[in-house]
Amino acid sequence: MFAVLRDNPRFRRLWSAQVVSQLGDWLNRVAVLTLIGSIAGEESRMGFGLLLAFEMALRLLPSTVLGSVAGPVADRLPRRALMVVADLLRIAIVLSLLLVRGPEQLPLLYALLFSQMAVSIFFEAARGAAMPGTVRKEDLRAAYTLVATTWSMMLTIGAIFGGLLVEIVGIRGVFILDSVTYAVSAILLVGLRLDPVPKHPKALEWRDLVLLRDMRKGLAHVRELGLTPVVFAKSAWGVAGGFLVAISVAGRIRFPGLEVPGLASSAATGGLAIGLLYAARGVGTALGPILSRRFLAGDDASLRRQISAGFFIGAIGYFFFGRTEAFGLAALFVCLAHTGGSNLWVSSSTFWQRHVDDAFRGRVYAMELMGMTLATTLGGLLAGIVYDSTLSIDTMVTTTSATVIVSGCIWTFLARGVDTDREAPSESAPPSAASAAEKPADGVD
Repeated sequence: MFAVLRDNPRFRRLWSAQVVSQLGDWLNRVAVLTLIGSIAGEESRMGFGLLLAFEMALRLLPSTVLGSVAGPVADRLPRRALMVVADLLRIAIVLSLLLVRGPEQLPLLYALLFSQMAVSIFFEAARGAAMPGTVRKEDLRAAYTLVATTWSMMLTIGAIFGGLLVEIVGIRGVFILDSVTYAVSAILLVGLRLDPVPKHPKALEWRDLVLLRDMRKGLAHVRELGLTPVVFAKSAWGVAGGFLVAISVAGRIRFPGLEVPGLASSAATGGLAIGLLYAARGVGTALGPILSRRFLAGDDASLRRQISAGFFIGAIGYFFFGRTEAFGLAALFVCLAHTGGSNLWVSSSTFWQRHVDDAFRGRVYAMELMGMTLATTLGGLLAGIVYDSTLSIDTMVTTTSATVIVSGCIWTFLARGVDTDREAPSESAPPSAASAAEKPADGVD
């Protein structure tokens, strides 16, 4: 798997930027969750589930709101420049989190989170669209496996160190470290040479963005290839967003007195438990793609079966997570659940990237991300409401698991006839029946 770094130097630099920025992202996530628990106070416990669900929603909603803009922009503007500018803006936003000190400033905290993620969607759309051009075609699956594994490794390392560093340097010290990681990422990307973006016959117009014309062309391209269920597989999995709320609630409510030898516990915040549960999630997301690549085939039919299995593995793992009071077992079940979720993620990305034309990749990536983040937001809010209504982690997790199983069954039924035999047409090619039909209307591991 790591041979893809040796054989593709441009991918190696892009991957290095991913390593440092995503490490900071997870340091930041643990610090923010701990900060919310600290400044909200015990008197807000009845609304604690929704406080955490809003945090997740505001991290995800920018993808839904701005995905239709980020995709077309990433297909037209220099992708390296987009990523560098995004890193610089995120430095300023993360440092602004230092201003949040009390419960009256929760609106500021949420506004800054929304801004950070709004900028990040442009970064991710550019990175996702640029990546296939930095590797040889035969290395694409290995590259996606490495990207997913790296995300998981950074989640694991960042979550562990996030929990520890909150204790050692404090929440604000972690925010400063996060800003440094964005600076390093920008430096790495400045020296990255990417191929020019494909030329488009029509200039980018705000009217087209508002009316989702470019996104609709991307959808027509996906439909023409018969890949609609594959592109929206992450949307179906997105209802599992409630599991992420469950991790944060369990760390704060069920395991607040977790102790590590040589380090005082943080009974007031549960930051250490939250960090370690997220780390268990990271281990699972790393193992899923590695095991599937080692033991399972990589053809389209096999990838489709792996996507289906991911729903059920995730639901079963969290079903048992909700029923254990032992922290070690809870972490083990989180790890198991995310082996399925991460393999679903990698399999669906590999599947559609093999067939979608480069001129559409930015839009299809944004379309996929929009659907996934909207579903994850709704799943998280539902879980928060269930918890605040019942004060039961078991009930919250059982409800979410049942929703994921239903979603998985529906996806498996819809994807049974996915057509992967067609070649990806170029946007500059003569319009087919599917794309012509759209012309008159001329849009979660």
